[in-house]
Amino acid sequence: MAQGTDTENRERAGTDVLAGRRVLAVLPGSRKERTRYIFEILEAGKARWDWNVDVVCQFADRSPFEDLMAPAGRTFSPPHLLKVADWEHDDQVRAEVERRVHEAEAAVNVPLGRAVLAGGHTLGRAFSRPVRFAPRYAIVRKTFADTVEPFRILRRLFRFCDQTLEATDPDFVFAFDWATPQHFSMWLAATRRGIPCVALRNSKINHDNAFWTLDRLLLNTASIEGGAARRRSGEPVSDAAEAYIREFREQPRMIKYIAVKWKNKTQRNFIKWHVIQFRRIAREALNTLRGQDRALREPALGLLWRYYRSLFLTWRHQRYLHTVDDETLANEKYIYFPMHKEAELAQTLQATLWHDQRNTIRVLASILPAGYRLLVREHRFNYGHRPTRFYRQIRKLPNVTMIDPFDSQYRYLRHADLVVTENGSSGWEGLLLGRRVVTVAKTFYDGAGLGVKVLSPDQLNAAILDALAKPAVADPDAHDYGLGCMVDSERENTFSATPEGAPDALELLRKTMTSVLRAHRAKTPRAA
Repeated sequence: MAQGTDTENRERAGTDVLAGRRVLAVLPGSRKERTRYIFEILEAGKARWDWNVDVVCQFADRSPFEDLMAPAGRTFSPPHLLKVADWEHDDQVRAEVERRVHEAEAAVNVPLGRAVLAGGHTLGRAFSRPVRFAPRYAIVRKTFADTVEPFRILRRLFRFCDQTLEATDPDFVFAFDWATPQHFSMWLAATRRGIPCVALRNSKINHDNAFWTLDRLLLNTASIEGGAARRRSGEPVSDAAEAYIREFREQPRMIKYIAVKWKNKTQRNFIKWHVIQFRRIAREALNTLRGQDRALREPALGLLWRYYRSLFLTWRHQRYLHTVDDETLANEKYIYFPMHKEAELAQTLQATLWHDQRNTIRVLASILPAGYRLLVREHRFNYGHRPTRFYRQIRKLPNVTMIDPFDSQYRYLRHADLVVTENGSSGWEGLLLGRRVVTVAKTFYDGAGLGVKVLSPDQLNAAILDALAKPAVADPDAHDYGLGCMVDSERENTFSATPEGAPDALELLRKTMTSVLRAHRAKTPRAA
């Protein structure tokens, strides 16, 4: 790419607001499934708009991204998370880093503790430790031994991100999420400097599609706002949206990218699992020789132990999980609560007050109306990975029954008197099936204007009683209209998650970024 000023680059690429931009991409591991697609989107943007792309990735992953960065881009690899850096012994430098962290917290109104919780499998592992077995990475063992260590690690990451931003001076930062400690630190440091951060996410409404978001919580705000605007204006619902609703009611189906994850997991039989893990161990041993940080790597023996333990627990915990036949469900009054996988982004980043699902179950059990039962459906990815005491404790709660995760969730949704979820897709599915739904956090389907949202735990008991006292759907036409507006808005603000969808992806990126990029460069001076 020819070198020159921002103005010269834009003149070569046209007057497009995205032309000649400097992009800092925070990329996942090169072997992850989503990395290939992210890579292709960045390549398409570079070819169209003459971007200069710098990359943040692990040291061992530099080679796969060389073409993306050519000719002038650079690679930045995060520090070893558990290694104390020389600058940490300098009181003056350490104090300056802490000042910038505090300044960033105040600027975004988000404390650093949220980054610890969001890192639910690493820095925040202690939050889910009592309810789920998980890999004991070196970083997990260290944070269990020293509870101050998560904040030291975040301080190291923040300084790395701040220095990277200083060196690259990007027009915007691109990533897949802001939940991991590294991603959260980058979002925090960039937002402090006024640098826009955009993420690429999978749609939970429009299968095989994706969207861009500037939202810290990673919601498709354009779709949510668009759905609400359609309802206010009375815009007609498309035939495609009506077909979507009708087809789901006739034959409900799981969100495709989640279904693919589960299919991949079930296809790993005993022998194939060992082959995959042997290759993984060999690859990581080689990467260690190349300088890979071992803080996020699980010891081989620990990996084997966790697998064999899960096989045993899958058998042992069958006694705690139940199925209920259709006839019983149709004649019983119950509230349905589907669980998330423990330490999932939907809780640890998006619904932080409800990250402890044990507490949510206890709260719901404590406010059950007379004559109602609470059915709690276990998540498939938790099964075989919980300590037995979890199920024993839940079993003792009054009028609470744990449901087998492999039983069809749609049977329980169809007959539920009320569906309660933090922000899960079961709330959307419940609305599609005409059920009462109560949510306790922002959701990706808020644009439909349906269901009951409770943002204060103190109001949950009254909301449940009020919802149960009213018909599930008072006006079927108005209900379906809200669903249709949400579907149409989602279709308008998503694009095909395939290489063929790249042109649409870039058009939506331009639509998403135009105003924030203009505002970004208009701000002076930038944070130092």
